[in-house]
Amino acid sequence: MLTALVRSMIFPASQASFPGPHEGERWSVARYDTADGLQLAGAYFPPPSPDRPVVLYFHGNAEAAVQNLPLAESLQARGLGAFLAEYRGYGGLAGSPSEEGLYADGEAALAELGRLGVPAERVVLVGRSLGSGVAVELATRHRVAAVVLVSAYTSIVDMGRTVAGPLATLVIRDRFDSLSKVARVASPLVLLHGTRDDVVPVTMGRRLAAARPGARWVEVPEATHNDFSGLAELLAREIEAFLSTAPAAAQP
Repeated sequence: MLTALVRSMIFPASQASFPGPHEGERWSVARYDTADGLQLAGAYFPPPSPDRPVVLYFHGNAEAAVQNLPLAESLQARGLGAFLAEYRGYGGLAGSPSEEGLYADGEAALAELGRLGVPAERVVLVGRSLGSGVAVELATRHRVAAVVLVSAYTSIVDMGRTVAGPLATLVIRDRFDSLSKVARVASPLVLLHGTRDDVVPVTMGRRLAAARPGARWVEVPEATHNDFSGLAELLAREIEAFLSTAPAAAQP
């Protein structure tokens, strides 16, 4: 019972869904299936030109993908494409969220981008809060253009220790242990974290950055967990900075 309660706290799934056929002309809703047979949905904002990167965005635990439409619109206005991936059990979709389930959902979203003509080498994985664990796991499996983690935790167990103490390791089954994985991320990595984050301590972000040699660490003054103003501009700036240095970094 305690484990079930903890899972409900990790995944307080918002059921806000993408609008019907009246979406804007600059984006569309993609429908695609996971390997275990669930149908998911994502909002696709094509880049202005086919050679531009596309942000594959994994949102936090208490929101739905549809709530990030303004973020995707801002990224598109800055010359980037975006794909807002939704999770099982969120946004009116079938299924129950879990760690392995969200990893499968991430794989399905990345595969859908491939079907839309966006290869992995043009994909920038962006994970915010809960979504940072999904982005890290995918980045250990696939080489992508870059990875950006926003308000990232070391693991859900570490987060749970602040509430459950030593019992956290017993009752939390969805580990999302990014700290043990981040060193295996081969793609360029950037971490953005608010100095006043009141949910995921900034010290967790610092630990993640220190565990991955070469990671870029950016502390955002005054930003809290839920008030991260200017995120689209920050993401675009970091992605463009990576693009400007990528050819030189690729030299042996």
